[in-house]
Order: sequence, then structure tokens, then C-alpha cells
Amino acid sequence: MTQYQTSSRRNLVGPVTLAAGTLFVVVPLLVEFVSGDAFLLMGVAAILFLASMPGLRRLQGGADGAPGRWGVQLTLIGLGAAIALILSGDLIDAAVDGAAQDVAETVFLIVAAVAAVATLVGIVLFAVGMSRAGVLPAPAIWIVLGGMVLAIVSESFEQSLRGPVPLLADFLPPAGFIIAGIGMLMIGSAALRLQRHTEPMS
Repeated sequence: MTQYQTSSRRNLVGPVTLAAGTLFVVVPLLVEFVSGDAFLLMGVAAILFLASMPGLRRLQGGADGAPGRWGVQLTLIGLGAAIALILSGDLIDAAVDGAAQDVAETVFLIVAAVAAVATLVGIVLFAVGMSRAGVLPAPAIWIVLGGMVLAIVSESFEQSLRGPVPLLADFLPPAGFIIAGIGMLMIGSAALRLQRHTEPMS
């Protein structure tokens, strides 16, 4: 790969991270106040977040080590599976019925649980790696981590709760995504500033 190609790919890291952060902040508000159908845009936000991760690793020059590498891989697996479930859920539900639907729902829940755990562990490792590298601002990294942990954990438990507690649980996942989005906006801005200072003059 040429230096120009590498530089071009790095140029996309900041904008892609900023775009992911913007969607993580805006989409929960759209779902809450405009239309529940806007939730599909969370899949786009997740894809952009996944797309930003390898670039963020390159920006750190490998200083995030094994935690960063495993963090990217596990998050790719977890979020990739979650995106696939979001996109295929209605199709699977329409394609099967009766006993087959019960089996499909059980498999769906198992895959969703594995995806959530993989994503959670991956994001924790990725945050640890980025913090160890010291290239991007630590507060932004931990804001993303805290927001994603809040969103994933509360979303996982939301469906099993009854009584007044779900009222709070309904609020926690979007709040977590918004917090994570704010952290992503901070990381994207830092990545842009870093690139401006490190890219060679033409």
C-alpha cells in the first residue's frame, strides 16, 4: 500500500467517527420524539462505528497492543451479529410459524446474548488499548465506554423487567447511546486534529 493510500484511509477516520457519534446522539432522540422506525438508523451508526475502529487503531500506530486488536475483533463479531439480527429479525419471523417460530426465537435470543457479550468485552478491551496508547483523549475514551456499557447492559435486561422499573429501563439505553455518541464526537474531533499535525505537507 502506498503512503498516499494509507494517508487517504486515515483521512476518513475522523469524519467516520464524527458521523457515527452524530447518529448515536441523534437517533435515540428521533426514536423518542419523531418515529420508532428511525431505530433502523442505529444499524447505520453501528456500521460507521465498526468502520472507524481499524482506522483508530492505525492512528495509534499499534500502541494499543493486544487489547486493541482483540477489542476490534470481538466488537466486529458482536456488533456484526447484532446488525444481522436487526436486519433479519422480521424476515425470520415472517418465514416461520408454529413450533419452528419458537425454536427461531430461542436461537435469536441466544445469538443476541452472545453478540451483546462479545460487543461489551470487545469495547472494554478497545477502550483499555486506546487508554494504554495515550494517543486519543482518555476522557473521551471512557465516556464512550461508559455509554456503551450502560446502553448494552440496560438493553439486555429491559425486556425481562416488569412493574415501574421498565420506565427507567426504557430511558437508560437511549441515554447510554447518547453518552457514547458524545464520546465518539470527542474522539473524532481529536483524530482530525491529530491528523492535521501528523500528515506530511504536500
